[in-house]
Amino acid sequence: MRPTLGFANTALALICAGLISATAQAKMVELADNELSEVTGQAFINLATDSNAGIDYTRINFGMNVETQLNMKKLQLGQYNDAVTRPGEIAGSSDLLINNFALGTVNADDTINPFKIANPFLELAYSGNKVVGVRIGFGEAKGILSGDIQSLTGNIPVHIKGTADAIYNSANAGQRLALFLGGIYRTSVLEADAQLVAPNGAADPIRAGMSGIKNGDGLNCTSGCLPGISDAALAIIKSNGCALLGIQTCFSLSQFQSLPVGNMAVSDSAATAAIEGAAKGFFISMQTQDVAWRDMDNNSLINTLKGAFMNLPKYRDANGNMVAPINIDFDQAFNGIPRQDTCLGTATAGC
Repeated sequence: MRPTLGFANTALALICAGLISATAQAKMVELADNELSEVTGQAFINLATDSNAGIDYTRINFGMNVETQLNMKKLQLGQYNDAVTRPGEIAGSSDLLINNFALGTVNADDTINPFKIANPFLELAYSGNKVVGVRIGFGEAKGILSGDIQSLTGNIPVHIKGTADAIYNSANAGQRLALFLGGIYRTSVLEADAQLVAPNGAADPIRAGMSGIKNGDGLNCTSGCLPGISDAALAIIKSNGCALLGIQTCFSLSQFQSLPVGNMAVSDSAATAAIEGAAKGFFISMQTQDVAWRDMDNNSLINTLKGAFMNLPKYRDANGNMVAPINIDFDQAFNGIPRQDTCLGTATAGC
């Protein structure tokens, strides 16, 4: 069965849900002619066009900020079997499958921690007069994304940073000795990049069920290591087969039930409308052929595979550094992240 573009309905539903739940405060105020002459702006909704490699694009931009808290029983896209496009995948599996999907969280007193979105858009891709792709995207996004993740297809980098204490706790006596002799201690601050992987540690952007340090990558020491010795040790020790010194480096996506999107440690400024620390370039797309979509952050082209695709890429922060959209520590990597409450009332999931 071919992938279809019924995703357009889901995309519109997500945008409408955000608009309905957005908090807006406005009133009509009369302006004098001289005041009007000093006002500039753009339409709330505008259209933009693009083209690349024989494909034309029409994008509907919604120039607004949205604060939303929404729940969906199941986000499932790209459920089809194609021996050419999806070789070796389990029959009946999906490109994207997240049960009890939610954006934003709810506190014990039923107050809401919204998922924040700036400049959402809906875009169609055409080959001739035929629609070959559709995507919903957010210029900026920040908040908690929750769900029981079964499979993901796309580009979703994760940065892991924290003390080596959690690594020591997951290691046996021999592995702890090797770490110590390599100049890496419990208080050492380490970091690593993770991505979608297969159970053997190879990069796997298609219907992945795991995230981890891919084969050939390793750890870096930020502070607290023995200079020279730890550098040499970390240059040699690389992840292979989802293990580093025998310590697990790949983890099931199902254990990460609430993920922070963007830098949650940065508070928004009341003086501006900006979403401080927001991730950029987040989109979910569905296409009947491989399609290159325009990155709304850096204007580059992102190649997406036929089927469903989630893109939550690295982006440039306020200091110009390339950062991952999802940041966790080693304790969360080894032990998972429990779901935060996303429902009003007694249920915490599956409202």
